[in-house]
Amino acid sequence: MKLFFSLFIEIIFLIKNINGQGGSCTLTHRPSQDPFPSLSKCYKYNNEACCLSVHDDYISGYIDNLLSPSCIRKYTDFENLMCLGCHPLEYRYIGNDTDEYGNVTKYIRICKSFADSLWNSSDSENSLDKPTHVFDNCGFKVDAFEGEDRFKDYSYIIPSEEFHNIYEFFDYIKIPFYEDYEIKIQNETDDNCYNYSFFIKINLVFIVSIFIFGYLL
Repeated sequence: MKLFFSLFIEIIFLIKNINGQGGSCTLTHRPSQDPFPSLSKCYKYNNEACCLSVHDDYISGYIDNLLSPSCIRKYTDFENLMCLGCHPLEYRYIGNDTDEYGNVTKYIRICKSFADSLWNSSDSENSLDKPTHVFDNCGFKVDAFEGEDRFKDYSYIIPSEEFHNIYEFFDYIKIPFYEDYEIKIQNETDDNCYNYSFFIKINLVFIVSIFIFGYLL
């Protein structure tokens, strides 16, 4: 019973973190809510989302223009990041700075642990400052880079040959609807940087709590 009570308290805390912030989603200009019609590409957020079906379709089209059909579901971290606009806490991970001349720089905060996972840089031999080969088995189609002179003579690219580090990668690979945002990679000093594991924790705690509650009954 004590275990169930502890899990119940944690659920309340986590739900408060999601719903209690009063944040307004960038794409819908309202708090996150149950999407209807449901999402197909960013389906992990079908219980609560900061986007609509039309946004989900746009994200799907962007990924389709970048990856071949056999690779669409191969990169979980990449897909999760591309679905940032649908994340129910999306508004907590974005911000902006204004310089002395009034110029505004918009940015997205990504946790370093997530960047390491995306870039497969947990190995000391493959840091964020070096190329990664994680995408090389699939390659990228250049359809997603329309207007970029650098790739105008290519039909596809091998990512490790073109992107020398994760920062150059993010110069060209843009999160749908956040094309004019910079990416900031930061250590997990607070919970205001994107890391999909937080969302997993919410679902895991909820499922375990329901199971224990059913058992106690």
